[in-house]
Amino acid sequence: ATMAARDDARACDARCEGVRAASSACDACGSAAAKYTCPACARKSCSLACVNRHKAAHECDGKRARVGFIDIRDFTDGDVVRDYRFLEDAGATGERAKRWKPTFGETSVDGGDGARENGGGRGGRGGRGRGRGNDAHHARRALDALGAKCAERGVEVRFMANGMARRRLNTTMHHRKRDELFWRCEWAFHVGDARVVRVDDKVSENVTLADVYAAHVKALTIETEDKATVAAFKPTDADENKTTNDGENNANASASTYVALLEQFDTPANAKRWHAVSLQQTLAQALRGKVVVEFPTFHVVPTLRADAFVLASP
Repeated sequence: ATMAARDDARACDARCEGVRAASSACDACGSAAAKYTCPACARKSCSLACVNRHKAAHECDGKRARVGFIDIRDFTDGDVVRDYRFLEDAGATGERAKRWKPTFGETSVDGGDGARENGGGRGGRGGRGRGRGNDAHHARRALDALGAKCAERGVEVRFMANGMARRRLNTTMHHRKRDELFWRCEWAFHVGDARVVRVDDKVSENVTLADVYAAHVKALTIETEDKATVAAFKPTDADENKTTNDGENNANASASTYVALLEQFDTPANAKRWHAVSLQQTLAQALRGKVVVEFPTFHVVPTLRADAFVLASP
């Protein structure tokens, strides 16, 4: 009886060990024992290759959701500490934004021939070497001048506070000699559930959007392994026949495999509206009458998914 009890105990231990091994197996390859647990989705992995594989397969960034909802009954001391650190980071970011000073030069918002890097200009009352104390003043003047040039073209530009990411990324400039705006433009391609963002640092307001778009689609097709996912974004003959009128453009959207949209601002977050954009327009025509935060972001959506985007009234 004692031998039988020992055999049963060994068999139970073996079963338990098998369950533990199965539960700690790598979720990516399923063969090796797991060593790491993802902070974001709690999936287990055994190596860097499997970590990257699970991130790509599940579109996981590997970062714990710092602002995710946690029921008060599940709240722990660790959650309190994480929230406290999150608030500390937010305060530090605000302090860095206050200390940040824009630089001036060839890529400045006023076209590179306005205020110089150290705040000094050639001639004028201050002459050379006016120092860094007037940087904020020059920055404000440069933004006001840029905003005025945009307003002349019927575009309302809203500038964010210094230190904000979109403010720092903005490379939009006005070329004074040619009286021409060069915009930073973003193109957000809605590929499946993801967004692929491509950027133009300087696009002339007189350029036709179709030319810029075609270059991005060509590069996107080369970079993407699964060509079928980006096939809907390729320009067609129907695109060339689109008119510049928003209403007619919407009517012709069914003949194309994609639509280009600009977000309408000053709408509730749960009731977003979008402007349909014809790529046969110039950039200046597309932006006229629109509100832009720092620089335009064009969303390119397959026609099959366009119903999720409610168009604004013309």
